[in-house]
Amino acid sequence: MKRIFVQNENVKNFKAFITKMDRRGAQEAGLLLVTGRPGDGKTCTLHNYGGGVGAVMLTAAVDSTPRRLMVELAEKLGIEVGRGYEREIEEVIARDKITIILDEAGFALANNAACIEKLRGITDKTLTLLVMVIMKHDMSKLSQQRLQQLARRISEICEFKPSGLEDVRLACAQMGEVPMSPELVAHIHKVTDANMRQVLNAICRVEEAALLRPESRRHEVMTMADVKGVTLCKDLGLAMRKMNGRA
Repeated sequence: MKRIFVQNENVKNFKAFITKMDRRGAQEAGLLLVTGRPGDGKTCTLHNYGGGVGAVMLTAAVDSTPRRLMVELAEKLGIEVGRGYEREIEEVIARDKITIILDEAGFALANNAACIEKLRGITDKTLTLLVMVIMKHDMSKLSQQRLQQLARRISEICEFKPSGLEDVRLACAQMGEVPMSPELVAHIHKVTDANMRQVLNAICRVEEAALLRPESRRHEVMTMADVKGVTLCKDLGLAMRKMNGRA
């Protein structure tokens, strides 16, 4: 499979939100929330965006602390951790207008969102963006009274939605090593529940099936008949429920 970044609808929508953030009124309200199901392309999109604009990407974890995030941020900016390093971080971010991206931000909501508040303090002062990726099940936590100050700083919420049929067609056409029939593309869209991570796995399964054909036919259009009996998408959640006797 070709490693190509596909400009699908979620990517276009995210870029539109970035444009809105750049034109925001209150410059200190620079928080953009990105949410959606696992596997719909949030992290991949943010890595692509971050690489293009020179953003710094951090990933929160269950044991994250403000100090650890600041040390990681300093290291990624090439700043030596020592006396005055936090002030130097602010100076560099302000000078170069660097966006901070925080993936897995749900983990950073612990301890009254101390980690996020630390980063927000930087972006407030430097009038730069803080883009946070958060799972849907963590969104409700932002409505808690203790997090109201943080919630009010969020200017926009960008939701990544399940991939449309055209998104799946683009992925198959641009990333697949073999052409696929419209019927097969529609089948992939259905069996993957329009989840882009599963779509990419399905493309790999189709390519494996193509290799089983005679060499003279390996680059012909793959059809439904060519993947008969092939599991294009494994529902691991269902498999685990069966193992636990809950299916």
